[in-house]
Amino acid sequence: MKLENIATIRTGVVATRKKSNNGNAAQYNYKLLNLKCATPEGLLDLDCIENFATDEPLKDDYITKKGDILVRLSTPYTSILIDKDEWCGLLVPSHFAIIRVDSNIAVPEYVLWILKQESTFRNIYAHMSGASFFSTINSRFFNLLMIPELPKEKQIAIGQLQVLSDRQQALLCNLANQKTLLNRLMLNRIFNNIKKEK
Repeated sequence: MKLENIATIRTGVVATRKKSNNGNAAQYNYKLLNLKCATPEGLLDLDCIENFATDEPLKDDYITKKGDILVRLSTPYTSILIDKDEWCGLLVPSHFAIIRVDSNIAVPEYVLWILKQESTFRNIYAHMSGASFFSTINSRFFNLLMIPELPKEKQIAIGQLQVLSDRQQALLCNLANQKTLLNRLMLNRIFNNIKKEK
């Protein structure tokens, strides 16, 4: 089945067209995602969110909901499942595609697994436009992405394994970063002690 048959797919809002020129007098305020928010591990870094003011209310279509999948439309084409309460209610800019899966038909975690497959990345790279470093993909590409039909219980099993794998990778990455920091501090302390002994 095609992804367009089991989900609504749209590009995020073009923020520059909606930004208020009135500064603090703007009537509507949102928390706006940006490319820095998308980590390579498929997580959202909320420390990078921007405040965004507009003079008109924006459609709920552009606001994250639980079960949404965001796909970065430029390299490295990171896919992020919105599965935490604190990741909901955020404004999505046009740098991302928003995939809202019909949960009566398919499981978002299963679709996430398909999006993270090597075969999907090869397909994306075959359809991207622009120079390799700044290449982008049109969100319409995902409409025709084939999703193998499986019984829902099988989708749930695969999806849960995908989410577990992502969490493990995030923990390992965090551990590696902490270890790097610890080693750096330890080496700096040793170096400073040696300098004092001279």
